[in-house]
Amino acid sequence: MKARKTSMTNEILSLLEEPPRAFALINGIDGIEGNVTFYDYQGKLVMIYQVNHLPKSDRCQGGIFGFHIHEGGSCSGSANEPFAGTKGHFNPNNCPHPYHLGDLPPLFATQGTAWGMVYIDKLNVEEIMGKTIVIHNRADDFQSQPSGNSGEKIACGFIQRFSLIQPREK
Repeated sequence: MKARKTSMTNEILSLLEEPPRAFALINGIDGIEGNVTFYDYQGKLVMIYQVNHLPKSDRCQGGIFGFHIHEGGSCSGSANEPFAGTKGHFNPNNCPHPYHLGDLPPLFATQGTAWGMVYIDKLNVEEIMGKTIVIHNRADDFQSQPSGNSGEKIACGFIQRFSLIQPREK
């Protein structure tokens, strides 16, 4: 039996032929780096990410990281509170966790790298523009209030509009 792509899969994959609507460059502690691109799909959101140099773990623990869109517009912080400018989870409807608009599926890392593509029907690109995307050092438990007990912020990216730089005419 041959596997078939669904029409939704085909449509989402065709988005990759075009530039994303927004992106975030991820930077964090101990060399964590990566990028997230955001695409509109029928008024909703498709997010593609790759994050490298996440803390490695043994076979039975770790390797899963909380991943959220936060309401703050800056990755700034201090030695005592890195990434404090991200503020809390993006939650304009004041819903309990895990129903914040900024709650995302966790990152699953293999040998320190996480890659994934997610379709989110509760958001669109315009709603998250100017917000931050944050990686936490522990998996989100999807239960604890107010934000899933996912631990310290270890990386962050500012979500901004993507634009192609136009070459200058001679």
